[in-house]
Amino acid sequence: MAVHPLCLAVAVNGDALERLLAEGDVGGYRDSHPWYVAATLLATAKDQGHALYLLLAAGSALRLSHWAEVVDIEVHRYASKRETQVKIGATGAVSPLFEELESVTLPPTTWQLEREQQEGLRVRRVHLDSHWLRPYAICETPAFLLARTSS
Repeated sequence: MAVHPLCLAVAVNGDALERLLAEGDVGGYRDSHPWYVAATLLATAKDQGHALYLLLAAGSALRLSHWAEVVDIEVHRYASKRETQVKIGATGAVSPLFEELESVTLPPTTWQLEREQQEGLRVRRVHLDSHWLRPYAICETPAFLLARTSS
């Protein structure tokens, strides 16, 4: 399966990361924020036959630690709140070469891409920063995941 050109990134605490890695595809990630756009992105990726990945950042100085294939995103509505459950599949460790948040970029806007194509301008990329990770960030999929094929 091909890899989608966009991915998701989120900050997790150490305990949550250990639980996610221990539970594997049985577990998942929960958030009190509704991930509506992420769910739409996953549906688009699946329609295109692509795998969508989640980058996990952890530590006191946030660094990319692991990646996980997103299997499903469910947004539950309760009387007074919303909750998102992200079901994950295969996981892996991020190479030390790519642990810095700045190794990942946010996607350019449609206008930026249009200018690049029509005017020959180089698109300026904004690097991932910790303040983008809450509740989650949509990023360009890094090369180490693009080279991967999902089973």
